[in-house]
Amino acid sequence: MLEGTILACATPRGKAARGVLRLSGADAVAAVGRISSSSAALEDCPGYGGVELRLEVDGGVFDAWAVVYRAPRSYTREDVVELHLPASLPVQGMIARALVVQEGVRWAGPGEFTLRAFRSGRLDLAQAEAVAQVISASEETELKAARRGLSGEFGNAVRLIADNLVETLALLEACIDFADEDLPEISGGRLARKIKEVGEAVGGLRRSSSLRMAAPGSFHCVLAGYPNAGKSSLLNSILGRGEALVSEFAGTTRDPVRGTSSEDGVDVTWVDLAGCYSGEERGEPAGLDRNMSPETRGAVERLTSLELEHADGVLWLVDASGDTAGSIDAFKALDAKVKLLVFNKVDLLDEAAGTLLASSYPGALMICALDGTGLRGLRAAVRDLAGADGRPGALGGEPARFLVSAHQEAALQLAMEGVERAGVALAADSGLELAAADLRDALRSLEDLVGEVTPDDVLDHVFSSFCIGK
Repeated sequence: MLEGTILACATPRGKAARGVLRLSGADAVAAVGRISSSSAALEDCPGYGGVELRLEVDGGVFDAWAVVYRAPRSYTREDVVELHLPASLPVQGMIARALVVQEGVRWAGPGEFTLRAFRSGRLDLAQAEAVAQVISASEETELKAARRGLSGEFGNAVRLIADNLVETLALLEACIDFADEDLPEISGGRLARKIKEVGEAVGGLRRSSSLRMAAPGSFHCVLAGYPNAGKSSLLNSILGRGEALVSEFAGTTRDPVRGTSSEDGVDVTWVDLAGCYSGEERGEPAGLDRNMSPETRGAVERLTSLELEHADGVLWLVDASGDTAGSIDAFKALDAKVKLLVFNKVDLLDEAAGTLLASSYPGALMICALDGTGLRGLRAAVRDLAGADGRPGALGGEPARFLVSAHQEAALQLAMEGVERAGVALAADSGLELAAADLRDALRSLEDLVGEVTPDDVLDHVFSSFCIGK
């Protein structure tokens, strides 16, 4: 993915004074020079310099301003050229095509500029994720929290905890390796205190972090349920646009898909989750789930659990036209602050079956996400859940210091679980080896946050949520 010179439009569509095409790679300067009558001036341009160009494309001549960032003093630590052009989509398209047809130049993938910055050491993984958070921040509190992550403050906090964890693990392994030696300075009590301190540090970082900011007047509503219950269709109907991919195959939705609407003056953030399963009900994976590795499936399920944990309210969707027993049992077992049972696809039931279902589950909502049946009542119910103040379940106190992604929150949770298991193993005298293994698991989770030992599948998940050109 990181080979060649990449090209993307770095500005959004719409009316503006100018548009920017961005290139990064060894051939960035040469590629622009091939379509310019001022190639010599461009080649002589120093780092952080700009030069006026006349670009000749398809018989037309266009004025442009090129800003050159020479490696390694650029965002990606490669040669970078930004072409500042008239904000005309046809003009930008013509010039982009003239660049991308050249050998060694290709379109950038989602987040590939930031991925290159990460791979080159310009950013750690926590800072790279903060780039997306800064871009998507919807209000000032979120922006400030995201900028703390971008500055490296979150990563530094993780590294400090990891250093303490390494020290604790070293003491523990010394006890294992020198079990026959008299090491009074490494007592069981000291190990227990060190593990407790690390656990408190991880807990403190989790408490100072949030998947979202507690913005007054907003309500976090999660759409959950078994695969193919119609969650994505419902999100699209509520938002009035195709925000989520809808397919007949189970497993289409993996990462949470979000959208915001205003319900009688209350901002509601709707989150479409991957299909939930419940133990024996899972059975053989179906549809696109067949292609997921156990590791990826586990990551998707952890992210789903985290979204449910942080929700102000949960709408549990059940396919009314199918076997409802297992899904209804899962709804009853769901641990949520506020939850509503929603039967979808009621258009597929005859009148008698629909009446029986409604009478059997008083209080449940009966809807059809495709034709809009019952959606007005559903939206009113969510508005009532939000309450007069907008968020009965809002996080109290000061806003969270760090805005974290679901991946980061999942890693912190795994680190906490590893430390807690180590403390239990030590207290139960289950063997120092077991406690050491648990601490190693916790350390790997923390290293994953800043990219020390990050596998490629984690990177694919993180950067797939970026927009093109960033």
